[in-house]
Amino acid sequence: MKNVKLLFILFFFFLMQFGYSQTDSISNNKKDILDVLYKIFHKNDSLRINPEKKVAFSLLPVPVDANKSAGLVVSFLTTFYLGESKTTKMSQVTFSPYFSFTKQYVFPVQSYIYTKDNNWNFIGDYRYMIYPQPTYGLGDNNTDDKMSTLDYQQWRFYQFATRKIIGNYRLGLGVLLDNYQNISEESYIDDQTDYVKYMDGDFSDETSFGIAIQGLYDSRENNVNPEQGLYVETDFRMNTTGVDGKKWNSVYFDARKYHSFNKNKHSVLAYRGFYWSTFGGKPHYLDLPSIGWDRDGKTGRGFTRNRFRSNALIYFETEYRTDISKNGFWGAVFFINLSSVSKLNTYQFKKWNPAVGTGLRIKWNKQNNSNLVLDFGVSKNDWSLRLGLAENF
Repeated sequence: MKNVKLLFILFFFFLMQFGYSQTDSISNNKKDILDVLYKIFHKNDSLRINPEKKVAFSLLPVPVDANKSAGLVVSFLTTFYLGESKTTKMSQVTFSPYFSFTKQYVFPVQSYIYTKDNNWNFIGDYRYMIYPQPTYGLGDNNTDDKMSTLDYQQWRFYQFATRKIIGNYRLGLGVLLDNYQNISEESYIDDQTDYVKYMDGDFSDETSFGIAIQGLYDSRENNVNPEQGLYVETDFRMNTTGVDGKKWNSVYFDARKYHSFNKNKHSVLAYRGFYWSTFGGKPHYLDLPSIGWDRDGKTGRGFTRNRFRSNALIYFETEYRTDISKNGFWGAVFFINLSSVSKLNTYQFKKWNPAVGTGLRIKWNKQNNSNLVLDFGVSKNDWSLRLGLAENF
């Protein structure tokens, strides 16, 4: 019942309207990185953007100190239309392999695809990870001291398919598969870690398989850099396996709202509410809701990923986006977020964790309105630096 009440509160909050709403568009006087390169090298017109093209590519190879794990990220973003742009929304596929000096190797492919006339929508999340990560325990009383490093390999295959019901409302199903292998832990404390306590010392491989019912509302025109619209996703997952063979369920709710305040300048207020909980049975430790482990990996700017983990997580974030230069090449964002995980095995949120930050934007491709995104966030005893080619939400 508490889950249902929270979902209703979040849903009605995001239905509120205010501000000036505009259609996501590309202005001819905007400048992006390709215009700069053309001006420098004067090669040929192939560098110029043709706004009539249905496909746009963006590539970003750069060394980065992300979440205090120095490494290299290569972000590849392609956007395209499977129908006429007037009747079909933009689709996108991203591939952002990440390699760190702490021996993290991540190969994620994520897709958000609309077929002709928006009849079908396909959301995909596929990844392979070799991912040693610091863990800080379970529940709301997380210590600042590093408790352990949990090392594992993960295969993921998530695929959702929704059919248009009416307008921007959609309904469909999803298949969710996670496979965890070679799990091990290096502890830095004398007592048993929360992983050992929760899993009863079980480090064996685990496969989680579930079927989900998805409800989706998406009125955004551009999902790479939204300027207007509402996005609401609700997933109910029924998992067939769990610890000790017990089935478990989960609720995943994600709502995002955007307001534009200027016809001629990028001036957008965006906010997000996110709720994720598990109930019934006993999910694997790595299946529990954790900050930074939403499907897009975008929650928790200002925190190390998986800094907080429990059976339920709630998250709010507000961000203001604005141009710095008149041609839109330089931009900035300012954000604040607030999150909490429940006391383990309850749905009580008593300890709240705030973070604030700012970010720089460089127009990377004006055809799909993508930016080079560089965000720095700080919180109590923690911080993060994130880089990519699509807005955080």
